[in-house]
Amino acid sequence: MKNKLLEIVRFCISGVIGVVLGYITLYTLTEWIGLWYLISSMAACLVSYIVGFFIQKFWTFRDKNTAKMKGQIIIYLVISALFFIANTGLMYFFVDLLHVQYIVAQAIVTIILSIISYLTSEKIFAH
Repeated sequence: MKNKLLEIVRFCISGVIGVVLGYITLYTLTEWIGLWYLISSMAACLVSYIVGFFIQKFWTFRDKNTAKMKGQIIIYLVISALFFIANTGLMYFFVDLLHVQYIVAQAIVTIILSIISYLTSEKIFAH
């Protein structure tokens, strides 16, 4: 039980790192570069997913096995693509249809997808 709790704490910390990098990307591309928020959100997801894979694998789930990393990357990318589509769709729903400010909308979407992400990530990196 203690190991599972520690794993969840590490997942949250690594998630925060990915989210912070994603939000910095989202804000920078939208406010400073002037890109449409959906394009910025897509780029932010990519940054977050790439960083997330390596942190999740090696630190959160303590999976040092590099022999099966190719398969894990493929599975992670497929699941990330689904999260990418969900993130984009939910962002559009919250911002364009419900008129929620884009940063607030991204926070809501992040919470929803983070719960699902933990459940799938622990399966990908299971020992």
